Amino acid sequence: MTRMTIRAETVKKGAEALIKNCKSLPVAFAFFLFGCASQNVQQEAAVLDVGTAVENQQVQEKEPVTPFEAETLYDLLVAEVGGQRQRYDLALGNYLKQAHKTRDAGVAQRAYQIAVFVGARQAALDASLLWIELQPENLDALHGSALELVYAGQFDKAFEQMKTQLSLGGSPGFDVLASAAGSLSGENGQEVRSHLIRQFDALIPVYPDFRVIPLGKAILLQQAGEYESALSVADQLLKKDRDFVPAMMVKGRALNKLKRDAEAEVMLSEAVQRHPGKNRLRLLYGRVLVHAGKLDLARKQFEVLLERAPEESDIVLSLALITLENGMEQEAEEYFQQLLAIGERNNTAHYYLGRLGEKQKKYSEAKEHYLAVGPGKEFMAAQVAMTQMLVEQGKLDEALTHVGEARNRNPARMESLFLLEGELLVNDRQLNKALMLFERALKTNPESVSLLYSRAMVYEKLNDLVGLEKDLRFILEFDPENAAALNALGYTLADRTDRYKEAEALILQAYGLNSEDPAILDSMGWVQFRLGNFEQAEKYLRMAYTQFPDAEIAAHLGEVLWVKGEREAARSLWAEALQKSPDSQILQDTMDRLTGAGLEDQSETVSTAQ
Repeated sequence: MTRMTIRAETVKKGAEALIKNCKSLPVAFAFFLFGCASQNVQQEAAVLDVGTAVENQQVQEKEPVTPFEAETLYDLLVAEVGGQRQRYDLALGNYLKQAHKTRDAGVAQRAYQIAVFVGARQAALDASLLWIELQPENLDALHGSALELVYAGQFDKAFEQMKTQLSLGGSPGFDVLASAAGSLSGENGQEVRSHLIRQFDALIPVYPDFRVIPLGKAILLQQAGEYESALSVADQLLKKDRDFVPAMMVKGRALNKLKRDAEAEVMLSEAVQRHPGKNRLRLLYGRVLVHAGKLDLARKQFEVLLERAPEESDIVLSLALITLENGMEQEAEEYFQQLLAIGERNNTAHYYLGRLGEKQKKYSEAKEHYLAVGPGKEFMAAQVAMTQMLVEQGKLDEALTHVGEARNRNPARMESLFLLEGELLVNDRQLNKALMLFERALKTNPESVSLLYSRAMVYEKLNDLVGLEKDLRFILEFDPENAAALNALGYTLADRTDRYKEAEALILQAYGLNSEDPAILDSMGWVQFRLGNFEQAEKYLRMAYTQFPDAEIAAHLGEVLWVKGEREAARSLWAEALQKSPDSQILQDTMDRLTGAGLEDQSETVSTAQ
């Protein structure tokens, strides 16, 4: 096969010559080649601009040329033409293929640039790692590969790349690395953050003047909930440079989380005055004002931001929510409509426009907006709101039909929509239909805790305690620390059977897992009442009622007081609870049972049940 010598610039020139013969093609490929950074702000330092490319070309002219086969040349020319025709998949595929085949650093770099431009993260990682393998001390390659490793969640490798970049005189984005760790959740997330904090601690003494390292540590501390420590690091940074805006951001967020809103407000107000053009700083100031309840002041900040960036969806959304909170419904509606015009946050906008339409009794418009909410965090809220609206209009059948159709369209939300439909049936006392629905749902998801628990509650309403216990014990087989299941089973055994000791053991387990839950405290009080421990029963029930003054808890506490002989206190408590919940069946049943015939036998009944 014929071989020839060619450089990246030669490929470009060859492509341009080829393009001249294709009059239908656009002539803006220079943007494709060098405009990647403007498409991805987070990677702008990783992609060479025109000036840097020219400078690198001048350096490369002194380097040995790379011999390419004709097939390689052809692939690269096709890639260039593909870029002109916006066939970026073809351009990326050819460059990536030839980068691995030729192991040419320039081709690997171009493959990386194209991958960044089209947002192909896996391809960008592949190309950047090849590039750094071929040019291990190239600062651009180090920067790009470090960022791609961050996006891939490979934080340790990214940290090592950044250390190398720093040792060669580069400016790695340790703050980007730290910020990305915030997306991690659970124990694994905390372990990763703790490990990174230790790595930052080891690096700070080596590079005491590189402030992005302690900044990254402060961000990680904030993510870990160590707000005092994050505040301390931010203050140290600000002592060296009072105008270091990223440190101000960390400090403002930390003060906000520590509920020191007054300090945060003063600090951010002064910072915004010194740096009026820093939009992110003003945005944080506005959010702190919202948190402090100063909605009018917050609105002024967001209006300034909106004037500067009228297409910025976060700002428009903030203004929409502030005006809505202030009762300015017309203005709120206009902002939500503006979000729709921008084409961002559509789900949020449709959800709130639905709520506004419903409040204004424009039910048809509200329904259209609810139906327009697609997959995302507002999806289930919209389904619940719409079904409630239909039920309040006496359209239960339509609500049930809608939920069924939504389930067919959104299989990913199948479980939640089964639960919603079941709740509608239970609230309408269609218990047998609800039971059949949950049985059908459990055929496709037999270990769903939520579905099993909901079916157990239907069994309870049908007085089928065998079915209830079977479902709850099945939950506890694979989730033995499920406090809700432990509490539900324990309470039912205490309330509906004479298995009091067994019930107490279950409720004690639940209490050990969540001693602050009013439902568990209520169960603790009720089982102690059943066991005849009236003082203990009153203690737990008062704790539960203080936290959550519910009619059922009032019924239980009143019964304990009644049996103890404190009947006026019981009547007073029931009267108070009836004012809040006049339709409570359990409260009415308790009062009828205790204040009616056979009352004198009540204390004896409890005593003999021990």
